[in-house]
Amino acid sequence: MQKTKKWLCIMLSLTLVMVLIVGCGDKDENADANKKDDEIVDQDNNDKQDDDNEKDVTLKTSTMFGGTDPATEVYKKAIEDFMSENPHIKIEDESMTSEGDGYRTKVKTDFSSGNDPDVVFFYTAADAKGLIESGKVMDYETMWSKHPDLGSAVTEASKEAMREFDGKIYALPVTGFYEGLFVNKKMFEENDLDLPTDWDKLENAVKKLKEKGIVPIAAPVGQSHYLIEHFVLSAAGAEGHKDVFSNGVNPDWVEGFNNMKKLYDMNAFSADATGLEIEGAQNLFREKKAAMILEGSWFIGGCDEELQNDMTVIPMTPAPNGKMDPKSIIGGFSSGYYISKKGYDDPDKQEAIIKLVDYLLSEEMIEKMATANGGIPAARVSVPGLSPVAQDGHKMFAEASTLNMPIDSRLTPEAFNVIVKQGTPFIVTGKKTPEDVLEEVMKVQNPEQ
Repeated sequence: MQKTKKWLCIMLSLTLVMVLIVGCGDKDENADANKKDDEIVDQDNNDKQDDDNEKDVTLKTSTMFGGTDPATEVYKKAIEDFMSENPHIKIEDESMTSEGDGYRTKVKTDFSSGNDPDVVFFYTAADAKGLIESGKVMDYETMWSKHPDLGSAVTEASKEAMREFDGKIYALPVTGFYEGLFVNKKMFEENDLDLPTDWDKLENAVKKLKEKGIVPIAAPVGQSHYLIEHFVLSAAGAEGHKDVFSNGVNPDWVEGFNNMKKLYDMNAFSADATGLEIEGAQNLFREKKAAMILEGSWFIGGCDEELQNDMTVIPMTPAPNGKMDPKSIIGGFSSGYYISKKGYDDPDKQEAIIKLVDYLLSEEMIEKMATANGGIPAARVSVPGLSPVAQDGHKMFAEASTLNMPIDSRLTPEAFNVIVKQGTPFIVTGKKTPEDVLEEVMKVQNPEQ
């Protein structure tokens, strides 16, 4: 009996110890769990507090994605989505059409007057030289030292194509471009015409189309950027096209303008061509009143699906006795996103600017922009649903023997403006000779000569 009582005491003691141990263990585990829950809540509160504490910031942007640009709606939606995802960032967007000289003038005036946009989509080369030399825009190498992933979706080749005269990169592109002779294939087929791949076929098409009451070539002679490019390239070839008058007036340029006048005299252009603006020429082609137009890849997006299926694009027709390789085209990367120094140096704006530009240069955005404007994407993305004409354009770009940047990327704006405003309309109407106009261009381009 004594042994039994003793045994019961031992068992009760052991049971009490076990209960105490387990109880302590549960308490510790519960405490740890409660501590972790408290930490999560604290972190959530901190994150919420950080979000609440993000300063409201307003960024001013300026791009060419306005007016009739085919990428306008894509860009507008992107800005709306960005502001929705980042409610503390407000975008004051001042985008407008790039047609004519209005946009160039606006951007340069903004910077010179101290009204610098924080982010601007603008041209490179000659157009950007003044902004670069004045220190108004940031180079990406400097920004990459702090923000190494900025624009990481853009391919290295696309970045390299943007290097400026001082060896630095100041803008990153969204899409590359090509220019060429857009042709309404259906009109040519209906009139039993061959595509104008040589000068005889071009002249034959002009004669027959004119007889049928169709404008052969929609040409804004008063805003003759594309005409100048292609008639000079057609006669002078890729190397001659790069001339900047350092050795006097290039006779091949003279020949190019004489060829333009010859077609004008053949009524290849509309009756109002000398006063026609670019939008008017585009509408002639889009409304199927003209069979050909010299334009850029962005032109495709503004044409309806039916017309796109009836179109193709080919290199400019080589001139008789001209030096142009039949596969030479105008193309490359000529514009991109710049970040102003004034905006970047503002500590309240810098992170917001970087976030915005990186968003606009994402693979998703580049794909959408390329789909809209028919351009060559600057990122490794596949552009879905390309129309037949866009496929032809991409093939032409891939097979090009040379890619030349536009003439206005090498000549000063003032010199190029002499050709556009004071030259081409007067040359084709016989009021000035190409030699006289180009002599004046040379003086403006190289005043020291």
